[in-house]
Amino acid sequence: MAEDGELPSQYQALIDSGNGEKIHTVANLYFQGLVVKEDKAKAAELYEMAADKGYVQAMLRIGIMLMEGDGIEQNYFEAAKYFKRASERGNADAMYLLALFYADGKGVDRIPHEAAHWLFESAKAGSHGAMVELAIWMRDGENYVQKDIKQAVYWLMKACLDEYAPAMYELGCMYAFGESVKKDETNGRYLLTHAMYAGDLDAAAAIKALDEGKTERP
Repeated sequence: MAEDGELPSQYQALIDSGNGEKIHTVANLYFQGLVVKEDKAKAAELYEMAADKGYVQAMLRIGIMLMEGDGIEQNYFEAAKYFKRASERGNADAMYLLALFYADGKGVDRIPHEAAHWLFESAKAGSHGAMVELAIWMRDGENYVQKDIKQAVYWLMKACLDEYAPAMYELGCMYAFGESVKKDETNGRYLLTHAMYAGDLDAAAAIKALDEGKTERP
């Protein structure tokens, strides 16, 4: 770490370059406390600077900090603006978070069809979290999404192929407990076991419920 927490000249040069990606790199140093003392307020300032230069990953990062109040004051309205900017530039994670904001009316008006639009776009762009959320909405008919069990299973299976634990948990429960699909405890246990080994604590609880003869997920 630099003496007195000062930023080494070579990193200051990255900021002075005016390049969004390079500024984002320095912001990461402040955020993680690498090379310089951790300073999330400074990181946020630099993420915002990089975002203003058009760097999409910085838009996502400052949006998350604003959403969580991580080192700076929580502000859902400003977070939503950054997520919208990043979403319009094709960032899958930003699309997912923007969809949740529209679904909950957080930082924006609650607009279910906008939530569904961005969630679907995020899932298509490869966000595993969006795939699972979209599947749940399709399974349960949430946010005015038409129930479609076949499509719900499709999105869960797509995420399962990448061994995404929440997807294995959801699809595992559906099969194991016969939720909206024909019960298949063997397949359900298989998926739940893989989810558990991937670190999903809910999957362990579901397996325990099956062992105890329960017919519904805990």
